[in-house]
Amino acid sequence: MITLFIGYNKLTILLIILIILFLIIFQKKYVFKRLAIINKVILPSLIKKDLSKLKGYEKLIFGYRYWVTKNSL
Repeated sequence: MITLFIGYNKLTILLIILIILFLIIFQKKYVFKRLAIINKVILPSLIKKDLSKLKGYEKLIFGYRYWVTKNSL
């Protein structure tokens, strides 16, 4: 890895690493935003239900939707 960056100063290497990290984060958010759109269309809305009275599979759906929404923001 070090031989790959011969001739570059530390600032250039740091900028390259930051750009790569930014692209990874941006791609992750893009995927989760698309998942949120798909979930909105396919999965049922559980907003009007009491959370303490949800069945097991409804809790699973609620948790999944929460996880996707949290990661898409």
